[in-house]
Amino acid sequence: MPPKWKALADEIAAKITSGEYAPGDRLPKIEDLVSAGKGSKSTVHTAYKSLEADGLVIASRGHGTVVRERTTLATAADRERHSRATGSSWRAGERSDSHMAGVVAAPEDVAEALGIAPGDQVLRRSRTYRDEHDNSVISHSTSWIPEVFAEELPELAMGRRLSSGTSIDLITRHTGRPVARRYSSMWARLTTPADAGPLEIPEDTKAAVIVLTVRIVDTSGMTIEYGVDVGGPGRRWTKEEVGE
Repeated sequence: MPPKWKALADEIAAKITSGEYAPGDRLPKIEDLVSAGKGSKSTVHTAYKSLEADGLVIASRGHGTVVRERTTLATAADRERHSRATGSSWRAGERSDSHMAGVVAAPEDVAEALGIAPGDQVLRRSRTYRDEHDNSVISHSTSWIPEVFAEELPELAMGRRLSSGTSIDLITRHTGRPVARRYSSMWARLTTPADAGPLEIPEDTKAAVIVLTVRIVDTSGMTIEYGVDVGGPGRRWTKEEVGE
């Protein structure tokens, strides 16, 4: 059985992950949790300090303990623009790991996006984007790419981070055909047991997540990539626009 402070910290962390406590929300006062039977002042204080060390909350004099703003989701176009400017798809405060690649049979939705038959061979590349501070999952990203590029560009089929920007950067340089159009979609859904591994959450988690997809077409009219990003529970997508 974990110490009382650890059990309390885990309980609050789960509420933050599920979105019950949203970014900017103030956690209950220590005295209120003591009155609610969650433990002694020392127990609650230690739990809060643990949450702060994990990067989930920020404590400040006069403001109490507040849920930290979490790194927001990025679209494929966002990462592509960042890669062109910096040579990396990582944004400030994040990193990626769990890079995997392989040729697989195309699921029905992927086949439709790429204009191939379900079950045809397709290159699948996936990675997990994490918050550098607390190691939490920002999103799980999957790129579905026509098999021909796996043969022509062996680096794409290797289960590791690309050394030269994004897969789109590599493909467009190789073909000499720039991106002509991007068809993007976004929607929310509830988590399923299949999300447990990629998002590192319990299988019985029921939380809202945002799904971002993009179909990228080059100047010849060929769909060169279909990307699917599933955000971690509680993550949101934001966009900054400059006024005229």
